[in-house]
Amino acid sequence: MCGGLALAAGLSSCKQEGTKQATTTASTSTAAPEAKKIVYVNTDSLLTNYQFYKDAQKEFENKGYRLQVDLGQRERALQNEAGAIQQRAQTMTQAELQAADLMLKKKAGEYQQYGQQKQAALQTEQAKKMQELYDNIREYVKKHNAENKYEFVLGYTKAGGGILYADESVDVTKEIVAGLNTEYAEKKKAAPAKK
Repeated sequence: MCGGLALAAGLSSCKQEGTKQATTTASTSTAAPEAKKIVYVNTDSLLTNYQFYKDAQKEFENKGYRLQVDLGQRERALQNEAGAIQQRAQTMTQAELQAADLMLKKKAGEYQQYGQQKQAALQTEQAKKMQELYDNIREYVKKHNAENKYEFVLGYTKAGGGILYADESVDVTKEIVAGLNTEYAEKKKAAPAKK
C-alpha cells in the first residue's frame, strides 16, 4: 500500500509538472500581442486652428449680423407705420382705425413669421456646415490613419469630457490640423475654378 501511495504521489507530481510545462510552453510560443497605438486630438485646438471652422464661424457671424440688421429695419418700418397711424388716429373714422389696426396686426404677424423662418433657415444652414466640418475631420482622420494604423484616435478637451488625462507624447493634433488645412486650402482653390 505504501508503494501505491508513493506511485500515486509521483504521478500526481509528474502530472502537475507536465501541466506547468505545457502552460509555460503555450504562453512562450504565443507571440506577445503588438502594443496598441492610441493617440488623441485636442478638439479645442483643432477647432481653433482649422481654417474651415474659422471661415464657417466668420460666415455665420456675418449672416447673423445681416439678419439682425434686416429684422431691425423691418421692425422700425412697422413701428414707423404704427406711429403714423397714431398721429392720424384723431382724423380717422372708426372703420378706418379698425382697418389700420387689422393691417398692423397682420404685418406684425408676417414680420414675426419672416423672422422665425429666416432664423430657422440660418440654423439649418449652420447645422449642415457643422455636419460638413465633422465629416471633413472624420474623413481626414481615416485617411491619416491608413498610414499610421492607430488603434484609437480619441478626442480630448481640457474643459472636460470622457478623457481625464492625456499624455502629450501621443497628441497628433498639429498633424491633423495641418493636413485638414492643406486639404481645405486645396478645395478652396479648386472651388472658384468650378464656377
